[in-house]
Amino acid sequence: MPRTRRIKPNDMGIYYHLMNRIAGEPGEYPFGDTEKEMLIRLLKDASCLFTVEPLGYQIMGNHWHIICHAPAEVLSPAAVAERYNRFYKERKTLLLPEDPNCARIAADMRDISCFMRWIQQRFTTWFNRTRPTRRRGTLWAGRFKSTVLGRDTALWECLCYVEMNALRAGLVDNPADYRFGSWGEWCGSGQHPFAQNLLRCLPAYEGTEARSTTLAAIQSRFRVDLARRLACEEGESTEKIEEAMTAAAARPRFTLRLGRRVRYWSDGLIIGRKIFVREMAARVFGTKRAMEHRLEQADGKDICAYRRLHSLPT
Repeated sequence: MPRTRRIKPNDMGIYYHLMNRIAGEPGEYPFGDTEKEMLIRLLKDASCLFTVEPLGYQIMGNHWHIICHAPAEVLSPAAVAERYNRFYKERKTLLLPEDPNCARIAADMRDISCFMRWIQQRFTTWFNRTRPTRRRGTLWAGRFKSTVLGRDTALWECLCYVEMNALRAGLVDNPADYRFGSWGEWCGSGQHPFAQNLLRCLPAYEGTEARSTTLAAIQSRFRVDLARRLACEEGESTEKIEEAMTAAAARPRFTLRLGRRVRYWSDGLIIGRKIFVREMAARVFGTKRAMEHRLEQADGKDICAYRRLHSLPT
């Protein structure tokens, strides 16, 4: 079948729901914790190179969802060179602003096809190499799908839909407990993985109708709306739905927040105060790598975790 032409960013940029699934038989779920972590890591890495702005994601056992914004602006040659060289800092040859390739790279940086090709190709290479019996060939069922989100309530509804995936699949009782989604990471770590993108894009998308303009307000709105959807999924009465929404409006109990952080940090390689974590990591990986590695930190606590994907080749 002929490929459908993708809708490209206009002068306002475009919001997309991107998704793809693996090739194979129905009921196959080859992505365990390590595979899901790897996809998330590649998504975060890609956001440092590309100007595509992720707002939310959910990584499942055989497919993934990403909500993102492709900006209208194209970087200047100087900005392209700076971003490219910062990302590929190990390269011996720097990209210069006067390089004729800068124009092409600038266009690629905001292109969702280039963005997803970068992620999927690297994940497939890693996935094939790390199987007990080395695997070859394609992993994905086809080209990723993209849905353009109209400028009304579609972005919010799609973000909520994506975050409810793990619950609908029966993996958790509450979307906040699924750590391979952006909402689960936000609830578990106290930090949204793409907080600045969400804070910048959501109010801009909703315009004068924006209901929340701070991260705290956005998080509270998510809690209330997801609680409503959860109660509706369970077939609760109108009265019970309203009670669930009222309860969700309050900040979660400390013990609940702590429990989610404990689960989230259970994959930490080193946990403690920042100086201790850095010193221990330097012994294992060397000073340079230990200092460059981003630490996960609990909000309001001087406790950090050095997270490493277990069983990944170094």
